[in-house]
Amino acid sequence: MKNLILLTAILILAAAAVSAQSLKPENPYPMKAGINRATSDSLVGTQYWYFYAAPGNSRLTVRLKTPTTLYGAQLNTVIAVTLTDAQHTWRNTKTVATRPNQTEATFSADNVKKPMKIIVSVAPPNQNLIRMGGDYELEATGSVSFGETGAAAEPIIRTFQSMVNTYGATRFLADGTVLASDGSRGTWTAFDPENRIYSVEIGKFRWSVQYLPGYGLVNPSDPGSIVFQELRR
Repeated sequence: MKNLILLTAILILAAAAVSAQSLKPENPYPMKAGINRATSDSLVGTQYWYFYAAPGNSRLTVRLKTPTTLYGAQLNTVIAVTLTDAQHTWRNTKTVATRPNQTEATFSADNVKKPMKIIVSVAPPNQNLIRMGGDYELEATGSVSFGETGAAAEPIIRTFQSMVNTYGATRFLADGTVLASDGSRGTWTAFDPENRIYSVEIGKFRWSVQYLPGYGLVNPSDPGSIVFQELRR
């Protein structure tokens, strides 16, 4: 009973404090029940997630789904996934890769004695000259629990680096306005909050974009096409 009360308290605090800064190791992004999808990108950096292992047995499965290609050719991609506790007293690293029978990896924890926050880092290939990485999935099952982003943690409310026009650093503000460093102004609205799809209008230009944690605002039909890239900060 004490463990359950402790876990509930931890979850309440996490829901109040968390934000969608999945590029910051000190502020990882909360996983959700079921499959969590994102894109690993060597030009963006390592992404960070978390979930809670409750007393009992748990498992985290990682899958490399669609590796990045270069001119249509599949690259030899290796993505490193590391699990650690919040205090960094231990760590366990496995990789998923494009090689046969290496596209999936599983972390198992048996007989967990007390609630534990698990930090998951997903590191793309160490390559800064060309874009490498790919779409991946994380799925935690068994005796696990999850934090929540909360209504106030709208992921679009942050500063991005514009990959279109000459806007430069571009701030998306909580009041639905957009302010670019070159002086341009615009607005944003949530079109499909569940799938994190937004409409953005700056001057005469308009985009439909989807937020991918650690990647930024992308074309919903082509996640590899970044419109506003999330900043590492």
